[in-house]
Amino acid sequence: RIKDTQINDTYICSGKYRRKFDAISNSKRLSRCLYRIAKKILKHCTGTHYEDMYWIDLDSLKIVAKETTQIVEKQIVYSEKTKKHIKEYTNLITIHSHPDSFPPSIQDFNSNFIHNYALGIVVCHNGCIYIYNANEMINEKYYKLTVEAYIKSGYNEYGAQVAALKEIEKSFDIKFKEVTENDGL
Repeated sequence: RIKDTQINDTYICSGKYRRKFDAISNSKRLSRCLYRIAKKILKHCTGTHYEDMYWIDLDSLKIVAKETTQIVEKQIVYSEKTKKHIKEYTNLITIHSHPDSFPPSIQDFNSNFIHNYALGIVVCHNGCIYIYNANEMINEKYYKLTVEAYIKSGYNEYGAQVAALKEIEKSFDIKFKEVTENDGL
C-alpha cells in the first residue's frame, strides 16, 4: 500500500463528499449513482497507483462498461469488450480515479473528445472531484511545455497542471472545474 494514495474513508463516506455529486447534476438519481461508483472506485484503488473507470449511459443511468483490473499504473487501458460496448451509446458520462489527485490529464481531455463523451469526472484519492469535457484535441507537447513553463516559474506539479489547463481553456474548446458541495454547474 502506498501511503500518499490512501483515501480518507471517513470523508469519502460523508455527507460533505456526497453533496459534491449533487452539484454535478440536478438529477438525484444520477448524483446517487455517481456517488456510489466513486466510493466503489476509491475503495478499490486506495493505496495503489491503479485507476478504475466506469461508463454510464445518461439516458438509462446504467453502467455500460467498466475497467477495474488495470495492469498499467496511472492509466486506463480500454479492453476490447469496453471498446465494443461504448460504441453502442451516444450519451455517455465517464468517471475514473486519479491516485495522485491531479486534475484531468490532457489524455483525459483528448479521450473525451475522441469518444464524444458528454462529460468526464475524475475522483481523486484526496477527495477532490473534477468535471471536464472537450470539443477539440489538444496537442500533448503543447500541454507539457505549458506545464513546464509554470513549474519553472515556481509552481509545484499540481499547481502547474491546474494553471496550464486554465490557460489552455482560454484558447481551446475545453472546460474543467473542481466541484465543491457549495456550487453547481
